[in-house]
Amino acid sequence: MSNKITHEKKNWALLAEGGEQGLYACFDIFYDDLYRFGLSMYKNPELVKEGINNLFIELWRIQHKLADVQNVQQYVLTIYKRILYKTYQLYTRNTLTSTLDEDTITMAGAEQPYENILIASQHDEITKKRLQKALNQLSPRQIEIIRMRYFDEKSFAEIALQTGLTERTIYNTLHNAIKALRDIFVLVVIFRILK
Repeated sequence: MSNKITHEKKNWALLAEGGEQGLYACFDIFYDDLYRFGLSMYKNPELVKEGINNLFIELWRIQHKLADVQNVQQYVLTIYKRILYKTYQLYTRNTLTSTLDEDTITMAGAEQPYENILIASQHDEITKKRLQKALNQLSPRQIEIIRMRYFDEKSFAEIALQTGLTERTIYNTLHNAIKALRDIFVLVVIFRILK
């Protein structure tokens, strides 16, 4: 049995026993393949990412059933196809409803009760805290490059001049930082939903 399959089975068993570490590891093991497969079906990166998140929420929810699974990859792919299709249906429905004209949206916002506005602002505050927690896990260099690129709106050439790094190094550092943020933020959101 290959090392990869052994690693997969070990972490699948941890997930089936309710171990968060098993969920994290399975997310890492399957993410790239699921992402490529999802893009081959729907060509929409946001839809595919949401489908993967929904898959792992579902796996966490049904973890008590996972110990009996013999072919882990086939099982994950089968559930993912179903969830991806449901996510596509929801995504399409939400996209259609979000194409309302701006006046209708403004009127609907004006008619919201105060409690809804308060809840929305609390959700924004929670999202900001999650983002801050994710940012705290990046290196100082990654944070500096993110700040320069997205907050100061500097080009790669300007960042290279200011930091003394090559543009390729800046691009790689930025790419790795964004990937880490995405992974951290997604997992934090998943566990907040599950708790």
